[in-house]
Amino acid sequence: MLVHICCSVDSHYFLSELHKAYPDEKLIGFFYNPNIHPKEEHDLRLQDVRRSCNMLNIQLIEGEYDTQVWFNNVKGLENEPEKGDRCNVCFDTRLVKTAQLAKEMQIQKFTTTLLSSPMKEQQVLYRQGDVIAEKNDLEFIKINVRANGGVNKQNELAKEDKLYRQNYCGCQFALKQQRSKQDKIIFEMMSSVGGQIMPASNEYRKLTFNQRDILEKEGKGYILTQQENLAWRLLLGRAWHKKEVIHSYIIARSNSKKKAKSSKIVWTKPKIDNFYQIFQTQLNLLSSKEKISLLSQKEGQYALDSNLLVGFSQKDDSVFIDINTLNFFLNTDYKDVIDMIKNPPKYIQEMHLRYGLCGMESINPIIILDTQIPHDVTLEIQSVFQNERNFVVFEEM
Repeated sequence: MLVHICCSVDSHYFLSELHKAYPDEKLIGFFYNPNIHPKEEHDLRLQDVRRSCNMLNIQLIEGEYDTQVWFNNVKGLENEPEKGDRCNVCFDTRLVKTAQLAKEMQIQKFTTTLLSSPMKEQQVLYRQGDVIAEKNDLEFIKINVRANGGVNKQNELAKEDKLYRQNYCGCQFALKQQRSKQDKIIFEMMSSVGGQIMPASNEYRKLTFNQRDILEKEGKGYILTQQENLAWRLLLGRAWHKKEVIHSYIIARSNSKKKAKSSKIVWTKPKIDNFYQIFQTQLNLLSSKEKISLLSQKEGQYALDSNLLVGFSQKDDSVFIDINTLNFFLNTDYKDVIDMIKNPPKYIQEMHLRYGLCGMESINPIIILDTQIPHDVTLEIQSVFQNERNFVVFEEM
């Protein structure tokens, strides 16, 4: 039997129950979901389905990610609500492809794990599956795994087997409506231009589940859980000096500014109480002796080098750092701000820098400039903070 698979959360329990109902059938999974956006989300779900099928000893066929076919099919239905006409077309797109593959493989029966999803209209799927089956001289298998507490059992199994539990169906149009109701920015459709991995991003989730898979291969114990954090994204960041836009880089968790003028910028050498915090990323890789040596070296250099200064706006809470001082703090060798934008530091490095200069809970705008400009820098920063749940993996001792 060919089984269309939409995601591991639905398929893991569905395949287990399907095997009980049809013990003599060889089940073959088919992952085909051009409706899932962005591609990073599609690939993460595919990664998790591979793991699930491997756990269940089920062969998996991976379909093409032909998104243009899906977009063409749902054209004009973009504003339909979830469980509306767009969903029906989306079901047809995937079920037709599954039926075609079943015929090619000379498999008489097919079905879909969409039947297990509480977010899908089961009776609609039954009807659509029967119509497609009849057109292709196949049999569409209808099975209700939701009954008798099936949804709860499905969720419990997903948690027990540490699956990736996504928080939207996959379709960007449904996601847009969902986030609009929540009054949230669609973080799922945003990626850093420079490839920086941000909390609550697709890249962050991918990294987390890669870590899960590595620990499993190494036979190490771990806990997969979720944490709720205040995530940050920069929507727009610009700086002007003498009415000309200048190169600038906005450090993570900088608050918004609406064309704020700095007035005079005081470039000074502040005493940094949490000096070691700035270098925390580097210190984590060193022995105790090496940590003491590095901190001693950095403190000495900071005290003696008259060019290592931090700028403070006399008009508001904005903080400025030139690229030379930034290189000292982060142990980088950026030629200029453009170089930094193309190859940004790790998010955690920016957070350590913020902690050391302004404090752990600060949201002061911290702006990196090419030079130590003494006055009149105008800032326009549009940033957003919103609560997001992040999957995290803790290795057990």
